[in-house]
Amino acid sequence: MARRTPDHKLFLKPEFRQQEPERHPANDGAANEGPGETPEKDLPAIPAGAPSGKKDKPAGAKPDVQEEFSRAAGNDNLPRWKLADLYPGIDSKELAGDMAQVDKAAAAFRETYEGTIGYLSGPELGEAVALYEAIENLRGKISCYLELLKADSLANFPKVEPVAKWLESSADAVGFFEGEILEMKEKDLLTKLGAPALAHYAPWIAHLRAGSVEGIDGDVSALAQDFQNTNREAWGRLYHETLAAVRVTLDGKKITLDEADDEIASAETLERRREVRKAIGDALDAEGKRMALIYNTIVKDDLLTAKLYKYARPDEGENEQNGIAPEVVDTMFETVKHSYARLSHRFYRWKAEQHGVEIIERARLGMPLPDAPKDDSGEYGFDDARKIILRAYKRFSPKFARIGKQFFDKQHIDAQLRADKETGAFAMPVGPDTFPFVMLSYAGGVDDLITLGHELGHGVHQVLAQKARGLFLSEMSTAVSETASIFAEMLVFEELLAKEKDPARRKDLLKDKVEGMILNGLQQLSYYDFERRVHEERKNGELSVDEISDIWVETQKEYFGPSVEMDGYDRNFWMVVPHFFDTPFYVYSYSFAQILVSGLYQSYKAAEQEGPEAREEFVQNYIDLLETGITRNLFEMCQPFDLDPETPEFWEKGLSLMDKYLNELENFDMTPAAKPKAGAKGAKKKGPSKGK
Repeated sequence: MARRTPDHKLFLKPEFRQQEPERHPANDGAANEGPGETPEKDLPAIPAGAPSGKKDKPAGAKPDVQEEFSRAAGNDNLPRWKLADLYPGIDSKELAGDMAQVDKAAAAFRETYEGTIGYLSGPELGEAVALYEAIENLRGKISCYLELLKADSLANFPKVEPVAKWLESSADAVGFFEGEILEMKEKDLLTKLGAPALAHYAPWIAHLRAGSVEGIDGDVSALAQDFQNTNREAWGRLYHETLAAVRVTLDGKKITLDEADDEIASAETLERRREVRKAIGDALDAEGKRMALIYNTIVKDDLLTAKLYKYARPDEGENEQNGIAPEVVDTMFETVKHSYARLSHRFYRWKAEQHGVEIIERARLGMPLPDAPKDDSGEYGFDDARKIILRAYKRFSPKFARIGKQFFDKQHIDAQLRADKETGAFAMPVGPDTFPFVMLSYAGGVDDLITLGHELGHGVHQVLAQKARGLFLSEMSTAVSETASIFAEMLVFEELLAKEKDPARRKDLLKDKVEGMILNGLQQLSYYDFERRVHEERKNGELSVDEISDIWVETQKEYFGPSVEMDGYDRNFWMVVPHFFDTPFYVYSYSFAQILVSGLYQSYKAAEQEGPEAREEFVQNYIDLLETGITRNLFEMCQPFDLDPETPEFWEKGLSLMDKYLNELENFDMTPAAKPKAGAKGAKKKGPSKGK
């Protein structure tokens, strides 16, 4: 997950590594306090003579903390981040000083610019944007500090509340600025963009104005936005409250959905998994009508918004936010869906054969393979993970390794397992002047090692982009933000695979990689297909819970193919995918990023084969891509690699890497796999974990 400040859109890491995605559930500052003072940073002054005048696991299931503690035995050197690099504490004079500095600068900014934006010259508007960026940079640092404190310990939530309220009020003080830029007529704005000071921010202005439609009265647009925010917030709240209130009857007790998911993960027999899945399906059945009402209302809201903003299709707003043309999305969708038979159907047929059945039921699908390694003694210590990741990074680029090493040296990683710590993993940029922070709970398995490599990939990307482009221009869509992290995963995976000599462990590594790529690259497109069909059918009237579930089952059968038998939990599973309710059409971004990176990685391997000069050219072009931020569109970013995302060949290139790995996986069964070596160091079997 690449997490942004709360004032910006969260870009979520795809976490659909098992069979179903998670249902989203949330420092002690004193623990990170240290000596030393943070020097005061001056914001730029309002220019003299300025005119006066009056706005992220995909997602995996929540881990069992005690199980993670047990797995982490022996990892007693896990680091905790040094948040004092931001502020000594929530009550520190340094934080109070920065808050006062923001208040002063924001008040002067508002006094100078409110109501005048449309009358500024190009150079004057450029100065105004630079001042606004400086204010937002400092506000963002404070905002990130609060988010890191909350992630560090649940006990910090009440401690940060006063500063959180201040953040809201400080946002109100400067919020007019983006609104006035949005209200400018395009022809008036274009006449100003010739000024170098403003031209520098042209990509940010274009990104800000994406989705705005001229011809809509400003008051109507504002009212529509307020209504949409209020309506969406209310229905979203009802959805999450309804989901949290669902109780599953199991063994005569009523438990939560998360607890039921944990029961599936810990179940040792197929019969128990069947029992729990049926109980979950029954519990969701009982809430079906309410869930259908909530989803119908949210989808209708999407359709009304699309009509108001003259969108040709319901996903157009998401496409604009991602900077992706609808034709590219359609080409990706059609190409990926066409690949189901040779990739996802083939993989699940292989998996059924591994379990000794022709058709595999969903309760069995998430279970370990019968010949999976059972030895857990080969876990990776945190120091092992650091060495492996930095070695993999260095093989690709010494610059990558140097930046990655700084996260360890600066103590900007929190890998400890604590009961009150936020679950999940993320990398958070804190601004161009401050090094990002990474969080995960490291328990010593190969999955933890690869997650660390993934988040450090985000961190390297954030450092490169913010150093090259500053705060505003380093913003990036999901498709781009996940590029470095998934690419980093590939580097770490191939490092592990090259070093692993035990055939059984190599097979297990490869199986997990193929499954993860297919879940991210293909299953997320089936989720997007579900959303497309529901939105289309909703135009004709409200859908019953059975009609929604029928669409869901149809899309999932198309994805899984004839070798997988679905059950009652599957039929209701759309109810527990929060993206459908919170961020419609967001899921295709996961597929986009996965297949984009797979194609880039194929180009990288081809360049390696071609020779040192071609390899170095690829590495430099790739670093340039990560430094791009929002200054180039998708086609421009892909052009140095001779890739065109508007063509099916682009997507086929990414899919071919999945095909290659799947071929290798199938070849393991051509000859008997060796038994795992006792005590062999290698990939730890993840087990069913959250493959429900």
